[in-house]
Amino acid sequence: MDYCDYDPSITAEQRELRDAAQAFAQEVLRPTGIALDRLPPDEVVAPGSALYGVLRQAAALGYTRLRAPAVVGGLGVSAETSYLVYEALAWGNLGLAAVIFLAATHADVALLSGNNEAIREFSLPFYACTDGSIRGCWAITEPDHGSDWLCNMRPEMQFKARAQLQARAEGDHWILNGQKSAWVSNAPLATHAMLNVQLDPNGGLEQSGVCLLPLNLPGVSRGRPLDKHGARTLPQGELFFEDVRIPRPWMVVQPDTYARYMHNHLAGFNAGVGCVATGLARAAYECALVYTKERIQGGRPIFEHQAVRARLFRMFSLVQAARSLSRDAYVSAVTAISSGQPARLDYSIGSKVFCTQAALEVATLAVQLLGGNGMTKEYPAEMFLRDATALTIADGENNLLAQVAASLL
Repeated sequence: MDYCDYDPSITAEQRELRDAAQAFAQEVLRPTGIALDRLPPDEVVAPGSALYGVLRQAAALGYTRLRAPAVVGGLGVSAETSYLVYEALAWGNLGLAAVIFLAATHADVALLSGNNEAIREFSLPFYACTDGSIRGCWAITEPDHGSDWLCNMRPEMQFKARAQLQARAEGDHWILNGQKSAWVSNAPLATHAMLNVQLDPNGGLEQSGVCLLPLNLPGVSRGRPLDKHGARTLPQGELFFEDVRIPRPWMVVQPDTYARYMHNHLAGFNAGVGCVATGLARAAYECALVYTKERIQGGRPIFEHQAVRARLFRMFSLVQAARSLSRDAYVSAVTAISSGQPARLDYSIGSKVFCTQAALEVATLAVQLLGGNGMTKEYPAEMFLRDATALTIADGENNLLAQVAASLL
């Protein structure tokens, strides 16, 4: 059985799109990801980096605008189809799949806001872009406020905190001052940003808004790309704002709708992490499966040893369980968000937590099954393990997310 192809529920058209994404992942994302993973972070985002070639190809293939309606220039594929594509891309390389996924952040947020000026400014140019030259990021985390932003989503966890990025109204504009931390994914290469910004410094983080802006405005600057253990192909870095002026319509979410908006936004992103974690887990499993059928010890392939098979079956079961949960959670979240309905945040967090833990266990077993080779750069298993570790922290540390989700049960 070809493990990748076992999926009797998908249509012929979905299979064709999934297979095309799998081919792109194998031919482009996997080799490019391995090469970029070994570079210093400054070189990953330097002019001429292979990263930009990946984005050009992904944009040309439509992977940056999969879910946007055709009427605004997107491909308008279903939630199920976009899940299949993103899982396949993450199989190729986790970080590069995340770069592609995040590129549309500002455009998608503008579109969902229904704000016509924001749609004209941010959505339409992005969906018309087929060369990867427009790239978004989501900047929420701050040096002193990481998990605080998640805690303040639940009334029973809220406390008064002063954010490190503030916005004040001045005539027809908002003035931004402060910073976001080095953990802003895509920040070193982004042309645009979605920002969570506090509008009332005395009201707590729940008195915040969401704004969109190009990052070439006067007063915007960036820190150096972060040097990390895992997810090294996903550039992350600081953003600084000094008296940055943006038009009032670019503040697309105000405090009165902030909690409802962030509920759905977090549900969508956690469901997305569950999806890419499943792709990573599948990559680690398949790496180990191929290796154990080729590696000879005791006069036969180690796959034939009972203890090895037991571990492989554990990996297989985890991947299949993750695939089932993550697809259901992703489709549920995307469908709710697209229709303006409240998403099941507990379901999305359940997917994120389970699938990232599954990816970590599968990647750990893969390294063990490869033995000494699992510790070398000659095989991708050690990269899979580093990337899986990063996923248990990305978009909310798993234990804290579980507390948020448990309060919703």
